[in-house]
Amino acid sequence: MVELPRTVAKVRSLLNLRSYEVSELLEYEERYEMHPIRHLEDRDVRSVVWIFKEPRVVGIALVKDLQKRMEEQDAQEGMLVGGSRFTPASKKQALASRIELVLGAYSSFDLFNHDLVPDHVIADESEVHLVLDYYGITRDQIPRIFRDDPAAKVLGAKPGQVIRIERKSETAGDVFYYRLVTS
Repeated sequence: MVELPRTVAKVRSLLNLRSYEVSELLEYEERYEMHPIRHLEDRDVRSVVWIFKEPRVVGIALVKDLQKRMEEQDAQEGMLVGGSRFTPASKKQALASRIELVLGAYSSFDLFNHDLVPDHVIADESEVHLVLDYYGITRDQIPRIFRDDPAAKVLGAKPGQVIRIERKSETAGDVFYYRLVTS
């Protein structure tokens, strides 16, 4: 069995954490490429992930190349991993194209394997509606969590989504907390 490079293994575990299924890994001269799929209730979300073998400056041309590859694969999202720096134009283009940019110094540990970090999950809309109805509140009355929070970043949470945090208590058992993602 061939052992995957560390960055590829970490990106695969990140995609699994975000509920993507990763079935293939393609290797090119300067990068690896994956085509993960996430199955939602009403549709499938396809993605294209590029992982550079060596850190490099990412300009608008690379982002447009990934955008073209996304169109070829009929993907709605993309991810570029391994940039040493991203130009302002590439950041703007990536935001408009639904491409996530991840620096080459990608986190060296799994945030959710730490004892002090509770489980975080992006809640389904049906679950959010149940909570809102039960407490008689509106969506904007849910406590907030910033999109830049490390847990929200790892989950790939977008503003407007709700994160369910599950804490374990010796006296109360499993307790759920909900946070609305804001920018």
